[in-house]
Parts: sequence; structure tokens; C-alpha cells
Amino acid sequence: MKTIMLMRHAQSSHGAGKKKDFDRPLSKQGSIDTSRMGLFIKQAAVLPGYIEGSTAKRAQETIELLIKAADLPSDIVSWNEDLYYGGARDYLSVIQKASGDTDRIMIVGHNPLLEETVSLLCNGEGEYVARIPSGGLVCIEHPAIEWKQIKPGTARFRWMMIPELLEKMEQ
Repeated sequence: MKTIMLMRHAQSSHGAGKKKDFDRPLSKQGSIDTSRMGLFIKQAAVLPGYIEGSTAKRAQETIELLIKAADLPSDIVSWNEDLYYGGARDYLSVIQKASGDTDRIMIVGHNPLLEETVSLLCNGEGEYVARIPSGGLVCIEHPAIEWKQIKPGTARFRWMMIPELLEKMEQ
């Protein structure tokens, strides 16, 4: 069984001067949410063996905080600018090219590309399966033996976790 975890970067700062969209950092709340999500994946024992992330600043910061909170090594992370500039097929390509050394991968990127990727994997070219808020994490499973066997419309949506729910669970 192959597990694909798709995470939208955490909440970013919108009023950070005249920065380009690509260069926007996480907000304070985004940093808190990301640390919570890192603890969640650690405690739920759903740690990825490989992470590929967008090169945008907010996605990089999301990954850096996530791996710190989850106690993951930084050498499992790769960066891919196509996760910012590309489309859902670029996300699918990352999945299909994943190493056979792991059965669970994570991609950290942006909407609407993540929502389109979830739909592509679960429906083919269909309606959206989920609306993913900032910092949200979707888990999809596929019975493939090799990553390259994963095709549009053949995966199964398993669960989604969002920062707001994690915050409520702490109270």
C-alpha cells in the first residue's frame, strides 16, 4: 500500500510589505499550526519517509517547522519549483517518481494545485474531493506496488486533518 500525504503550506503573512507572492513568509499563526501538525503526524505514527516541497518561502518554512516538530531528518526533504509554478500533473509526476525505499511520501504545496491533485488522484478529472485550508493535510492511499503505477482516478481518500481541529483537541 502506498500512502500519499498532501499538505498545503501553513497560513502566510499577507501584509509583509511589497513582497512577491513567492517570497511571503509564514504568519505567527502559521508557525504555530505547522508545529501542531508536526506533533500530530508524529503521535499518529504517520511519518513520511520522503518529503518534496515547493520552493516558495512559506512552503519551505512549513516543511522546516514540520520536520522539527515531528523529529524527522532534514535529508528526507527535496525541493521542486514545479510545485509552485506547475499544475496537478506535476504533483502526480512527483508521486510517480518517488523512491521505492518508502511507502509513505508527503508533498507540501499550494492551492488550488493540491485540491486539483486530490481530485485527479481520486476522481480522475472530476469534482473537487476536498477543500484544503492553510496548513491542512490530506491522506490518500493506493494499492500500488510501485509509485509509477499510480494513475489518475485510482486512489482512495482516507482522511484529512486541519489546524483548527488540532487546536480544539488541545483545549
